[in-house]
Amino acid sequence: MKQPKHFVSCDWGTSNFRIRLIDFDTLEVIKEHKTEMGVKKLYQQFLSSESEDQQAYFSKYLISQLTKVTDLTEQIVIVACGMITSSIGLKELSYSEVPFENESLNIEKLQLTENIDLLLISGVKTTEDVMRGEEVQALGMTEFLEEDCYLLLPGTHSKHLLFSEGQYQTFRTFMTGELFELISSQSILKDSIQKVDFTDEAKKSFVEGVRKGINGWLTSSLFSIRAKQVQNQSALGKIEEEIKTSNFYLLSGLLIGDELSYLKDQKLPIKMAASGVLSLLYTEALKVLEGVDFQTFEDGVLEYSLINGQKLILKNYIENEYFFSAEV
Repeated sequence: MKQPKHFVSCDWGTSNFRIRLIDFDTLEVIKEHKTEMGVKKLYQQFLSSESEDQQAYFSKYLISQLTKVTDLTEQIVIVACGMITSSIGLKELSYSEVPFENESLNIEKLQLTENIDLLLISGVKTTEDVMRGEEVQALGMTEFLEEDCYLLLPGTHSKHLLFSEGQYQTFRTFMTGELFELISSQSILKDSIQKVDFTDEAKKSFVEGVRKGINGWLTSSLFSIRAKQVQNQSALGKIEEEIKTSNFYLLSGLLIGDELSYLKDQKLPIKMAASGVLSLLYTEALKVLEGVDFQTFEDGVLEYSLINGQKLILKNYIENEYFFSAEV
């Protein structure tokens, strides 16, 4: 395989599908296309179809979407990560093990058509944890890590990676985002919470929650959200809006504080990459960890890191294609 002028970045997750045409040298995003046809949804369609070939079924969908970003008559290289390599994806790849860096991930090339090559990237596992997709973002961020550190990637399932000696030695997953969604929408607390913009007043409640979470008071503080609502009901039985909005960020702070609690005793610096409100919330939460050296990366670094990680993996594959082929 020769180094291409462009490659197609494919990020295929559980709920969403995204492809982007990328300039190999500059990493400029030339075109982008995304749908809500995540791996889970397409897998359900496959099960309901008459097809018996899961790989062919997924490949057909992928090829059909390529027309949105490139000319199918050209030579095309797709670099794909995420749930596409899971058991419900295009083809399952076994997890690579920690420690990991650019050259240690399991990679497999598939030829979808005469002129379309697909490079699949495996996830990574420890004895107690797994991830698919974030490992590529982490690889793309190594150029920003000049020292041993913890790298935090907040999200529905937040990842904390330990970077040391030029490799990611291990990682942990925190279900912070999913827990927030479950508690705020399906628990007894759902009627005590109301979303609002992150104002100065909301920040006070958030910081209060972070402090309690950091100090191990998560479960004992959760019901206080309900109690706060009951004690502040009006004579007509209506909940004051400011109480419910305060509770929203109190809950968020409790969960994020609990996630970060183990870091208060760590000596290594902390690097954090997120976008939008998550970046803002985690930055404020890290400030509560007094004495901790941390850096928050700007919006856009996370998006860049995924593309950069895919490029690094593609470049390494091209340079070592003989060895990859010999392993198959």
